Amino acid sequence: MPEGEESVAFTQSALPALVPQQAGGAGKGVPTADAPVLSEGFELPARTEAVARARACVEERVESWGLPEELGYTAQLVISEFFTNAVVHTDSGRVLCCLQIRGDRLRIEVADEGTERLTPQLRRPGVDELGGRGLQLVGAVACEWGVVAGGGAGRIVWAELDSAPERTAEGDRG
Repeated sequence: MPEGEESVAFTQSALPALVPQQAGGAGKGVPTADAPVLSEGFELPARTEAVARARACVEERVESWGLPEELGYTAQLVISEFFTNAVVHTDSGRVLCCLQIRGDRLRIEVADEGTERLTPQLRRPGVDELGGRGLQLVGAVACEWGVVAGGGAGRIVWAELDSAPERTAEGDRG
């Protein structure tokens, strides 16, 4: 392992779900308690060089769960955006990530230690601007995404991706 790189272990108990679960799915984007869940998490330092490690962790987990390769690519895009935003736009020391399979959805959650008053915002960057399109990409590939308070300092940004490979953008025609 290169100097300065930390090993990352997935854990089922440390980060089972960052967003509290509510039976009945009363809130938009809140997982329900009625579907079986696969859930694992990891924690990395809030440094730009850790973004690649976060992508690798997601790739490893998606592959080990036997999910479609294309879903893995999409999940890596989402984790890159969320993790990068946590590093660039907050004063976090650590970033917590959780992956869940619930029914036919892969849920990705990223928690930072920043201030709650700074909420990720969709931007409309100009043609010549290099940044500002990440959350638009997430919105284009995710079934749903959002932000919730982190239960102290920080916030949790989450996205849900359709994990059923036979689904299309227009839905399952059965």
